[in-house]
Amino acid sequence: MLRSTRFDIDLDAIAHNLRQVKGMVGAPNDGPEGDDEAGRGAAFTPAFTPVKIAAVVKADAYGLGAVRVARALLREGVDMLAVACLPEALRLRRAYPDAAILVMGHTPDEYLPVAARERVTCSLFDLGQAEAFSTAARAAGVRAVAHVKIDTGMNRLGLKPGLFEPGIGAGSAAELLGRMASLPSLELEGIFTHLALYDAASDAAQFAAFERLVDEAASLGLRFAIRHVCDSIGLMRYPAYRLDMVRPGAVLYGVTPLDTPLTDSADMITPFRLSTRISRLRRLSPGEGVGYDFSYRAPPGGALLATLPVGYADGYKRCLSNVASVLVRGVRAPVVGLICMDQCTVDVSAVPGVAEGDEVVLLGGDRRGEPGSGVPVLEVASWAGTNRNDVICSIGARVPRAYYEGGELVAETDYVMEGLV
Repeated sequence: MLRSTRFDIDLDAIAHNLRQVKGMVGAPNDGPEGDDEAGRGAAFTPAFTPVKIAAVVKADAYGLGAVRVARALLREGVDMLAVACLPEALRLRRAYPDAAILVMGHTPDEYLPVAARERVTCSLFDLGQAEAFSTAARAAGVRAVAHVKIDTGMNRLGLKPGLFEPGIGAGSAAELLGRMASLPSLELEGIFTHLALYDAASDAAQFAAFERLVDEAASLGLRFAIRHVCDSIGLMRYPAYRLDMVRPGAVLYGVTPLDTPLTDSADMITPFRLSTRISRLRRLSPGEGVGYDFSYRAPPGGALLATLPVGYADGYKRCLSNVASVLVRGVRAPVVGLICMDQCTVDVSAVPGVAEGDEVVLLGGDRRGEPGSGVPVLEVASWAGTNRNDVICSIGARVPRAYYEGGELVAETDYVMEGLV
């Protein structure tokens, strides 16, 4: 590595978090408390085998590095990898020829032939897509696999339950599913939706709408092998909604949902740490400013500032200026002045023995039950006024990744220098 700024990823911790999810979903799924099979409709059958897990590794595994993270997850026995777009799927296909890979987002019709050839499972939500995927698969001499996305209220992507939309023709959404399933060279393996997670009542309404459509399809003879609803929050908040498969993402990376029944009991480990090293120390006289706009000036008595070679181009957000703090020699040091594209400054006046070259932890590295051991992502997200996934996904491509197993460095990825060194 040619930078002191680095993103360390503990693959053992990610494997541990997956085992925690397996423990959550491995029990029989008997439905909502107080409910029974008779009240759940024709398509409902209790899942007496462990619920499948589709590990979400979109956005380069939330910035941690999809190829390396997927290897650890596949080794641990995950059933499927889920991504947002076809290029993400193809990158994983090159690395893992036999893995089941689901694209959860929209794949434009012109790219469906590539998906068919590469055995990538695509999400469909209208008849035209299904016909294009079937045609592409037949031309390639393969059988394409798809999951149908149902829009139960998010109003982004998906087939709306109820009557066909104008231009599709008369009939119900269930009948449209039947027409999609009858196409040659196309297998509708799964059906899914996504909860808005606004509140319990609206989530329940979404789930009920999804089940009604699945039941309607079943009454026409169409059953799906995999029904899935829950992301990380859903699987920890609503055990009854897990059905045949869950889609954990953030929870695998140590980001546990707030205020769910399982949050406190789940033993999730933060598997990452963003760090750098002090490049220069500079003592400021009272009233001296630092950086653009002098948004910080040294107080009476002056200040000792450390310059860090990390900025918003690396994912350390500009909105953290004069708000965040970092960890230096076990002591919190406030970020002062504007965070620039490539550098920022922190006040290390209170850090005993601080020296140039000292390591600085900016994000992660925290351990459960050990306050002050790192800088939790929830804290950084609160400073930035955003959510925790945004903080992790923002780590820039020019920050090299270092991967550890058994406490030993096993791989390094430098997106800038890759292929040049």
